[in-house]
Amino acid sequence: MAILKSRTRTGVSWVSESIALFKQSPRKWLMLALAYLGLFVLMPSIPGLQIFAFVTILIWPIFIAVAMRLFRNAELQKAENLSTIMQLIQPRMRTLLKLGLASILYFIIVSIILSADMQVLAEILDKQNNLNEQELAAALQTMMPIFLKLLLLLTPLMIIGWFAPMLIAFNGYGLGKAIKSSIAGSMQYVVAMTAAWLLLTAGLIALMVAVSVFVGLLSFMLPSIGPSIMTALLFGCFLISIALMFAFQYVSYRDIFRAAGTI
Repeated sequence: MAILKSRTRTGVSWVSESIALFKQSPRKWLMLALAYLGLFVLMPSIPGLQIFAFVTILIWPIFIAVAMRLFRNAELQKAENLSTIMQLIQPRMRTLLKLGLASILYFIIVSIILSADMQVLAEILDKQNNLNEQELAAALQTMMPIFLKLLLLLTPLMIIGWFAPMLIAFNGYGLGKAIKSSIAGSMQYVVAMTAAWLLLTAGLIALMVAVSVFVGLLSFMLPSIGPSIMTALLFGCFLISIALMFAFQYVSYRDIFRAAGTI
């Protein structure tokens, strides 16, 4: 029980430190979140550019390593430009790309496993506008197990990707050691990380609810601008959530692998 309480306090501490880091340079972290969103979410979804999805998966470990270095520099109040950071991780670039390639292979395996489920999901989404309430409820019951299966299959990749890019770029780990260490660190601190995830998620949901209520009241008074403000504020909340997750990723890596030698 004492260990559980200690790990929970660690998770709460990580959240408070993440928020403090975000508050140091909110504009910078929102721009970082926007770059991530554009590069890894919006660009692959553009018709005709789906092939870039594989490219973005390949380079995501490099992006994460750069982002974590930016957070480290902010915490230490150290100035480094992007060129300097890229030169720092250049010797580890090949291993980072190998991690990206391994992620692509894993995504392909998951796609093969879920191919039949994805076809069912696509058919439901195509018909969603023509479903009555009973059909919609049945569709949701069908979709839920698919989403849970997808989440279960992607969890190992999330665990590996949480620490492995930094361990490769900054601690000099090889691919295999980085993957094993990322899994071991995540499992050892699973209570702290779960507590932090839940607290961050609850806080962001509360923020979105508060924004929705505010915009709802504003829309009642100014109907013409309400929807536009709602879209902008919710998009801002989404960017804040991405930035805070990056900050949380950094502080958890810093504490869990504090004893690991850096290069």
